[in-house]
Amino acid sequence: MIEGQEQSLNPEIRIAELEARVRVLEEKNKDLEKRNAELERLSYRDSLTGLYNRRFFDESLDKMIVGGNESPVLDERRAGIDNREVGVIVVDADQFKHINDTYGHAAGDEVLKSVSRALDTLNKREATDIVARTGGDEFVILLPGMSEEMAAERARNLWSIIREFKVRAGEDLIPITISLGVGSLKLAGVKDALYAEEIRLKGSDLPPDEINAKLEEKKKEIFAEFLDQVDEAMYAVKKEKGSDQIARVSEIQNKEMPTDEAA
Repeated sequence: MIEGQEQSLNPEIRIAELEARVRVLEEKNKDLEKRNAELERLSYRDSLTGLYNRRFFDESLDKMIVGGNESPVLDERRAGIDNREVGVIVVDADQFKHINDTYGHAAGDEVLKSVSRALDTLNKREATDIVARTGGDEFVILLPGMSEEMAAERARNLWSIIREFKVRAGEDLIPITISLGVGSLKLAGVKDALYAEEIRLKGSDLPPDEINAKLEEKKKEIFAEFLDQVDEAMYAVKKEKGSDQIARVSEIQNKEMPTDEAA
């Protein structure tokens, strides 16, 4: 038997070769996992602003319902309240269509990016807070553990900071303002509504898969109705007082319009 054949049959050499191949495969798998993780991350991000997108926003709100108070990080003011409450701020960039039409889409994009930076910076203080761009000129902030009153305080901070911003378009400086709607969603109430719906559906002898599908539809319907309430509050105040305003759902529902602009 020649020397090469002897080495190929040597158990220690064969084991070393196999271990080397395993290490190569493990490195390739790690690299593939990193790439997949990056693709997953990008699928949740808005390409223009870098904020989370509507998909991530919807899934995050859904997880808050499923998991209850999973939020591990709450500031001192939130520690004493029902963590199943989620504050929500809807932010609308004022006069966005006018800016696009007058100064061009590049200027409009700069407005969106400026608003995004302000929202992201102010809300990075809490690991649980989520800022997403959900439409052309609309953003939504999820604030786990915050009541409407606390969310309104955050909205006032955002409002005052962004009013200092300007975007340059050629020789012009474009002032930026935003309108905000503020509300809070009681997650326990949502769970109760879904439980009642589940009991009703089970009494109709539907198969489990169909029941689950209808419960998902119900959940989306509840979310959509709540966000519509926040949107409607914002647009009601804009219609009454113009842009650059803050509106709270409770005030609109009680038919009490704020007496001060945003102070």
